[in-house]
Amino acid sequence: MNPQFNFLAPTYNLEQRRVRLMDLHKNLVKSALLKVMRLLEPHCDYYLSHSNQFHPFVNPIVGIRTSPPCKLPPKEVWAYGLDKVQHAMTQLISHELYEHNIKGAIAELGAYRGFNASVMNHFFPDRKLYLFDTFEGFDLRDLEAEEQLGYTTKNYDDFSDTNIELVMSKMSHKENIIVRKGWFPDSAVGLEDETFCFVSIDADLYQPIYEGLHWFYPRLAKGGYIIVDDFNWSDYPGAKKAVLDFSREVGISYIPIPNTTGSVVIGKPFGFATAVKSSHTKDDQ
Repeated sequence: MNPQFNFLAPTYNLEQRRVRLMDLHKNLVKSALLKVMRLLEPHCDYYLSHSNQFHPFVNPIVGIRTSPPCKLPPKEVWAYGLDKVQHAMTQLISHELYEHNIKGAIAELGAYRGFNASVMNHFFPDRKLYLFDTFEGFDLRDLEAEEQLGYTTKNYDDFSDTNIELVMSKMSHKENIIVRKGWFPDSAVGLEDETFCFVSIDADLYQPIYEGLHWFYPRLAKGGYIIVDDFNWSDYPGAKKAVLDFSREVGISYIPIPNTTGSVVIGKPFGFATAVKSSHTKDDQ
Protein backbone atom coordinates (compact mmCIF):
# COMPACT_ATOMS: atom_id res chain seq x y z
CA MET A 1 0.00 0.00 0.00
CA ASN A 2 1.21 3.47 -0.82
CA PRO A 3 2.16 5.19 2.48
CA GLN A 4 0.36 8.37 1.46
CA PHE A 5 -2.93 6.44 1.38
CA ASN A 6 -2.32 4.51 4.62
CA PHE A 7 -4.63 6.31 7.01
CA LEU A 8 -3.49 4.15 9.97
CA ALA A 9 0.12 5.31 9.69
CA PRO A 10 -0.41 8.84 11.07
CA THR A 11 -2.29 7.45 14.10
CA TYR A 12 0.45 4.90 14.75
CA ASN A 13 3.17 7.55 14.45
CA LEU A 14 1.30 9.88 16.82
CA GLU A 15 0.98 7.13 19.41
CA GLN A 16 4.68 6.33 19.16
CA ARG A 17 5.49 9.99 19.48
CA ARG A 18 3.24 10.34 22.52
CA VAL A 19 4.94 7.40 24.28
CA ARG A 20 8.39 8.77 23.50
CA LEU A 21 7.41 12.20 24.81
CA MET A 22 6.07 10.70 28.02
CA ASP A 23 9.29 8.74 28.56
CA LEU A 24 11.32 11.86 27.87
CA HIS A 25 9.21 13.86 30.32
CA LYS A 26 9.69 11.26 33.07
CA ASN A 27 13.44 11.23 32.55
CA LEU A 28 13.62 15.02 32.58
CA VAL A 29 11.63 15.21 35.80
CA LYS A 30 13.88 12.64 37.47
CA SER A 31 16.96 14.43 36.25
CA ALA A 32 15.69 17.78 37.50
CA LEU A 33 14.85 16.37 40.93
CA LEU A 34 18.27 14.78 41.28
CA LYS A 35 19.94 18.06 40.33
CA VAL A 36 17.95 19.90 42.99
CA MET A 37 18.89 17.26 45.56
CA ARG A 38 22.55 17.57 44.63
CA LEU A 39 22.38 21.33 45.15
CA LEU A 40 20.83 20.76 48.56
CA GLU A 41 23.27 18.04 49.54
CA PRO A 42 25.83 20.25 51.34
CA HIS A 43 23.02 21.45 53.63
CA CYS A 44 21.47 18.08 54.43
CA ASP A 45 22.77 14.91 56.06
CA TYR A 46 20.13 12.72 54.46
CA TYR A 47 20.83 12.76 50.74
CA LEU A 48 22.89 9.67 50.21
CA SER A 49 24.31 9.71 46.74
CA HIS A 50 25.21 11.53 43.56
CA SER A 51 27.05 10.53 40.39
CA ASN A 52 26.07 6.89 41.06
CA GLN A 53 28.11 6.76 44.25
CA PHE A 54 27.18 6.13 47.86
CA HIS A 55 28.61 9.00 49.85
CA PRO A 56 29.34 9.21 53.57
CA PHE A 57 27.04 10.78 56.11
CA VAL A 58 28.09 13.17 58.84
CA ASN A 59 26.98 11.83 62.19
CA PRO A 60 27.77 14.26 65.03
CA ILE A 61 27.77 11.48 67.63
CA VAL A 62 29.62 8.58 66.04
CA GLY A 63 31.78 10.52 63.59
CA ILE A 64 32.33 10.37 59.84
CA ARG A 65 32.65 7.25 57.73
CA THR A 66 36.19 6.89 56.41
CA SER A 67 35.76 4.17 53.79
CA PRO A 68 35.53 5.34 50.15
CA PRO A 69 32.18 5.53 48.32
CA CYS A 70 31.09 2.54 46.28
CA LYS A 71 29.49 2.47 42.84
CA LEU A 72 25.73 2.02 42.56
CA PRO A 73 23.46 1.34 39.58
CA PRO A 74 21.30 4.36 38.65
CA LYS A 75 18.07 2.73 39.89
CA GLU A 76 19.64 2.26 43.32
CA VAL A 77 20.86 5.85 43.39
CA TRP A 78 17.26 6.92 42.80
CA ALA A 79 16.04 4.70 45.63
CA TYR A 80 18.71 6.07 47.98
CA GLY A 81 18.11 9.70 47.17
CA LEU A 82 14.34 9.72 47.36
CA ASP A 83 13.41 8.49 50.82
CA LYS A 84 15.03 11.06 53.07
CA VAL A 85 12.43 10.57 55.78
CA GLN A 86 13.48 6.95 56.30
CA HIS A 87 17.18 7.80 56.37
CA ALA A 88 16.72 10.85 58.56
CA MET A 89 14.71 8.79 61.02
CA THR A 90 17.46 6.16 61.21
CA GLN A 91 19.99 8.87 61.95
CA LEU A 92 17.83 10.46 64.64
CA ILE A 93 17.11 7.08 66.24
CA SER A 94 20.85 6.44 66.37
CA HIS A 95 21.28 9.77 68.18
CA GLU A 96 18.65 8.78 70.74
CA LEU A 97 20.11 5.34 71.38
CA TYR A 98 23.68 6.56 71.74
CA GLU A 99 22.68 9.53 73.88
CA HIS A 100 20.75 7.30 76.30
CA ASN A 101 23.37 4.55 76.15
CA ILE A 102 20.91 1.88 75.02
CA LYS A 103 22.81 -1.35 74.59
CA GLY A 104 22.17 -4.08 72.06
CA ALA A 105 22.70 -5.22 68.50
CA ILE A 106 20.74 -4.00 65.48
CA ALA A 107 19.01 -6.11 62.85
CA GLU A 108 17.12 -6.06 59.60
CA LEU A 109 14.59 -8.69 58.63
CA GLY A 110 14.33 -8.42 54.85
CA ALA A 111 17.66 -6.97 53.73
CA TYR A 112 17.04 -7.44 49.97
CA ARG A 113 19.88 -5.58 48.17
CA GLY A 114 21.19 -3.81 51.25
CA PHE A 115 19.63 -0.35 50.72
CA ASN A 116 18.55 0.26 54.28
CA ALA A 117 21.06 -2.08 55.89
CA SER A 118 23.93 0.08 54.65
CA VAL A 119 22.37 3.13 56.29
CA MET A 120 21.96 1.25 59.56
CA ASN A 121 25.51 -0.04 59.37
CA HIS A 122 26.79 3.48 58.88
CA PHE A 123 24.91 5.10 61.75
CA PHE A 124 25.70 2.26 64.18
CA PRO A 125 29.39 1.64 63.43
CA ASP A 126 30.11 -0.18 66.70
CA ARG A 127 27.05 -2.45 66.77
CA LYS A 128 26.58 -5.94 65.40
CA LEU A 129 24.14 -5.88 62.49
CA TYR A 130 22.23 -9.09 61.86
CA LEU A 131 20.82 -9.43 58.34
CA PHE A 132 17.96 -11.92 58.03
CA ASP A 133 16.93 -12.81 54.49
CA THR A 134 16.51 -15.75 52.15
CA PHE A 135 18.54 -13.77 49.57
CA GLU A 136 16.46 -15.72 47.05
CA GLY A 137 13.14 -13.87 47.16
CA PHE A 138 9.95 -14.79 49.00
CA ASP A 139 9.67 -18.19 50.62
CA LEU A 140 6.78 -20.21 49.17
CA ARG A 141 5.45 -20.90 52.68
CA ASP A 142 5.02 -17.17 53.29
CA LEU A 143 3.34 -16.66 49.92
CA GLU A 144 0.92 -19.50 50.66
CA ALA A 145 0.09 -17.93 54.03
CA GLU A 146 -0.59 -14.64 52.24
CA GLU A 147 -2.98 -16.34 49.83
CA GLN A 148 -4.80 -18.02 52.73
CA LEU A 149 -5.48 -14.57 54.16
CA GLY A 150 -7.19 -13.64 50.89
CA TYR A 151 -4.39 -11.56 49.36
CA THR A 152 -3.46 -12.11 45.71
CA THR A 153 0.32 -12.47 45.34
CA LYS A 154 0.63 -12.85 41.57
CA ASN A 155 1.57 -9.18 41.17
CA TYR A 156 4.04 -9.11 44.05
CA ASP A 157 7.64 -8.25 43.24
CA ASP A 158 10.06 -11.16 43.11
CA PHE A 159 12.98 -9.73 45.15
CA SER A 160 15.27 -12.58 44.08
CA ASP A 161 17.73 -10.30 42.25
CA THR A 162 20.13 -10.15 45.17
CA ASN A 163 22.93 -12.04 46.85
CA ILE A 164 25.07 -11.77 49.97
CA GLU A 165 28.10 -10.42 48.09
CA LEU A 166 26.06 -7.58 46.63
CA VAL A 167 24.69 -6.62 50.04
CA MET A 168 28.10 -6.81 51.70
CA SER A 169 29.63 -4.55 49.04
CA LYS A 170 27.51 -1.66 50.35
CA MET A 171 28.51 -1.96 54.00
CA SER A 172 30.78 0.61 55.64
CA HIS A 173 31.69 -1.61 58.58
CA LYS A 174 31.74 -5.13 57.19
CA GLU A 175 33.34 -6.53 60.33
CA ASN A 176 30.04 -5.98 62.19
CA ILE A 177 27.78 -7.80 59.72
CA ILE A 178 26.33 -11.19 60.66
CA VAL A 179 24.34 -12.77 57.83
CA ARG A 180 21.55 -15.17 58.78
CA LYS A 181 20.42 -16.70 55.49
CA GLY A 182 17.20 -18.70 55.40
CA TRP A 183 13.53 -18.71 56.34
CA PHE A 184 12.60 -16.66 59.39
CA PRO A 185 12.25 -17.53 62.27
CA ASP A 186 14.30 -20.67 61.62
CA SER A 187 17.21 -18.41 60.68
CA ALA A 188 17.17 -16.89 64.18
CA VAL A 189 17.83 -20.17 66.00
CA GLY A 190 20.69 -19.72 68.45
CA LEU A 191 20.07 -16.00 69.02
CA GLU A 192 17.43 -16.39 71.71
CA ASP A 193 19.61 -14.62 74.31
CA GLU A 194 20.58 -11.67 72.08
CA THR A 195 19.37 -8.15 72.89
CA PHE A 196 18.50 -5.62 70.19
CA CYS A 197 18.22 -1.83 70.38
CA PHE A 198 17.01 -1.18 66.85
CA VAL A 199 15.30 -3.47 64.33
CA SER A 200 14.04 -2.86 60.81
CA ILE A 201 11.39 -5.27 59.53
CA ASP A 202 10.97 -5.02 55.77
CA ALA A 203 9.63 -8.46 54.89
CA ASP A 204 6.51 -7.27 52.98
CA LEU A 205 4.35 -10.30 53.81
CA TYR A 206 2.10 -11.01 56.79
CA GLN A 207 3.76 -14.13 58.17
CA PRO A 208 7.42 -12.99 58.42
CA ILE A 209 6.39 -9.57 59.76
CA TYR A 210 4.06 -11.08 62.37
CA GLU A 211 6.67 -13.66 63.39
CA GLY A 212 9.37 -10.98 63.38
CA LEU A 213 7.44 -8.71 65.75
CA HIS A 214 6.74 -11.56 68.16
CA TRP A 215 10.37 -12.66 68.05
CA PHE A 216 12.13 -9.28 68.27
CA TYR A 217 9.90 -7.31 70.64
CA PRO A 218 10.62 -9.47 73.74
CA ARG A 219 14.34 -9.12 72.92
CA LEU A 220 14.16 -5.35 72.35
CA ALA A 221 16.00 -3.28 74.96
CA LYS A 222 13.97 -0.75 76.94
CA GLY A 223 14.21 2.49 75.00
CA GLY A 224 14.72 0.58 71.72
CA TYR A 225 12.80 0.85 68.46
CA ILE A 226 11.35 -1.37 65.74
CA ILE A 227 10.48 0.03 62.31
CA VAL A 228 8.04 -1.96 60.18
CA ASP A 229 7.95 -1.11 56.49
CA ASP A 230 4.93 -1.12 54.13
CA PHE A 231 2.23 -0.52 56.78
CA ASN A 232 0.55 2.07 54.56
CA TRP A 233 1.72 0.58 51.27
CA SER A 234 -1.34 -0.91 49.55
CA ASP A 235 0.72 -3.28 47.39
CA TYR A 236 1.43 -5.44 50.45
CA PRO A 237 -1.72 -5.43 52.63
CA GLY A 238 -0.42 -8.26 54.80
CA ALA A 239 2.11 -5.90 56.35
CA LYS A 240 -0.59 -3.71 57.88
CA LYS A 241 -2.57 -6.68 59.15
CA ALA A 242 0.54 -8.12 60.82
CA VAL A 243 1.19 -4.88 62.72
CA LEU A 244 -2.45 -4.49 63.72
CA ASP A 245 -2.73 -8.09 64.94
CA PHE A 246 0.51 -7.86 66.91
CA SER A 247 -0.26 -4.49 68.48
CA ARG A 248 -3.73 -5.66 69.60
CA GLU A 249 -2.40 -8.92 71.01
CA VAL A 250 0.46 -7.32 72.94
CA GLY A 251 -1.31 -4.07 73.82
CA ILE A 252 1.14 -1.58 72.34
CA SER A 253 0.79 1.40 70.02
CA TYR A 254 2.70 2.50 66.94
CA ILE A 255 3.45 5.74 65.11
CA PRO A 256 2.95 5.98 61.31
CA ILE A 257 5.62 7.97 59.46
CA PRO A 258 5.36 9.65 56.03
CA ASN A 259 8.17 7.87 54.21
CA THR A 260 7.68 6.47 50.71
CA THR A 261 6.39 3.08 51.87
CA GLY A 262 4.37 4.20 54.89
CA SER A 263 6.32 2.63 57.74
CA VAL A 264 5.43 2.58 61.43
CA VAL A 265 7.66 2.92 64.48
CA ILE A 266 7.19 0.82 67.60
CA GLY A 267 9.07 1.81 70.73
CA LYS A 268 9.68 -0.04 73.99
CA PRO A 269 9.27 2.26 76.99
CA PHE A 270 11.93 2.57 79.69
CA GLY A 271 9.26 1.86 82.28
CA PHE A 272 5.88 3.00 83.45
CA ALA A 273 5.73 5.86 85.93
CA THR A 274 3.43 5.59 88.94
CA ALA A 275 -0.03 6.71 87.98
CA VAL A 276 -0.87 10.19 89.21
CA LYS A 277 -4.48 11.25 89.68
CA SER A 278 -5.39 14.11 87.38
CA SER A 279 -6.55 17.34 88.95
CA HIS A 280 -9.28 17.44 86.29
CA THR A 281 -11.54 14.59 87.34
CA LYS A 282 -15.14 14.07 86.34
CA ASP A 283 -16.23 15.52 89.69
CA ASP A 284 -14.50 18.79 88.80
CA GLN A 285 -16.13 19.09 85.40
